[in-house]
Amino acid sequence: MSSPASLPFNAPPVPEVEHDRRLVRRYLLQSALRFNAGSLLFLSLAIAVLPLGLGAGAGTPGSFLLHKLNPYIVGGVVLALIVWLALLSSGIARAYLSQLGEDGKALCAEGIASTVTRRIDAPFNPYTTFDLCTETLSGLALGMALGYAGPPAFSHDPFKGRIVLGRWRPLALWRHVEVKVSTEPGPGCRIELRSRPGLAWFEIQQGQALKAAETVYSHLCQHLDRHAAALEAARHARELERTSLQARLSALQAQVEPHFLFNTLANLKYLIRTDQPAAQEMLDHLVGYLQNALPDMRSVSSTLGRELDLVSDFLAVMRIRMGTRLRFDVAVDDDLRSLPFPPAMLISLVENAVKHGLERASRPGLITIRAWCEANGDGRLLSVSVVDDGVGLTEQAGQGTGLANIAERLMLLYGRAASLAVEPGESQGVRAVLTVPLPGKVA
Repeated sequence: MSSPASLPFNAPPVPEVEHDRRLVRRYLLQSALRFNAGSLLFLSLAIAVLPLGLGAGAGTPGSFLLHKLNPYIVGGVVLALIVWLALLSSGIARAYLSQLGEDGKALCAEGIASTVTRRIDAPFNPYTTFDLCTETLSGLALGMALGYAGPPAFSHDPFKGRIVLGRWRPLALWRHVEVKVSTEPGPGCRIELRSRPGLAWFEIQQGQALKAAETVYSHLCQHLDRHAAALEAARHARELERTSLQARLSALQAQVEPHFLFNTLANLKYLIRTDQPAAQEMLDHLVGYLQNALPDMRSVSSTLGRELDLVSDFLAVMRIRMGTRLRFDVAVDDDLRSLPFPPAMLISLVENAVKHGLERASRPGLITIRAWCEANGDGRLLSVSVVDDGVGLTEQAGQGTGLANIAERLMLLYGRAASLAVEPGESQGVRAVLTVPLPGKVA
């Protein structure tokens, strides 16, 4: 059973809203003056064009009739009209005050003003803010919220950062809302919106200007907040992606780093018992390798020169172990050594060349390392090749964490801009070419 619409007999009385008496007197006086001013202005225009309507001229009947009008009668009629308009305006104003009381609202200064202003601090630059304001203010939703039958009449000037909207054109003649976006450069900007009356200044103000300003203000704030939230969500997603990328790179590098260290320590343990001079030489190269490798072991960037130094120490250690079966040649121009290069990748390629190429061969082998730089569209590419003359591509080559690890890390760091090509050598062995993009454009 539905509850009755009326309040129960023991319900506390609804407190009546008391308006500020000074504000009420000001509102009644303002309403009377504006209403009378508008009416008298219309009446004056009517009297001015009356001779034209009566065919006024020299010796015409209309001119004779106007001269016969008694000024006292005219003054009395005008005074009576003023009093009647004052009473009429007072009745309309008091009806508005009564409606406010029924709605539980108190009279406020902005509710009786013909012009209401609002300010919004936007976190975007002026150009983005102006586009967002244009998108919001020209829509059907705002027009319906303002009580229009469709989208508002709209004009904008992007060079001045000014937007005007209203019900009818010309916009400046009727009640309209003007929005101005500050054009000062900076990370943020200010939006100033002003509800202007036009000819509605002569009307009895019943909160129309306040309602229009609040409606436009609300729609702008909601749209700007949604855009800011979307940008913040995108920024947060990028941050999470960057953090995930960093973690995955560290995990992938951690798989590569122990190989060389464990193998070298095992060989060093054996040489200490069998060949102490060779063990001392291996230890010197191992110390040099660790001095270069440890500071950047968890870094996602390095230089080609540092990676070449690491490779040289690695190959020097492996040459002690393999003897005459391993020779290597590193020929790279000095101007390329300072270029950025991802860490721990060149080592993996050289380790693959030694393990799957030369160690499986029963003859001496050579590993050659070259590097070159070439232009590609708007950028440059740095390529490094590792060529061995070992047994060539086999089923075991590239298994484990080697080539698959490098390919995954390249995709994480550079996307499709980087590449790893592994192919048979010209006569025998394997040729691996690692290509990465360089920052900046071609000069």
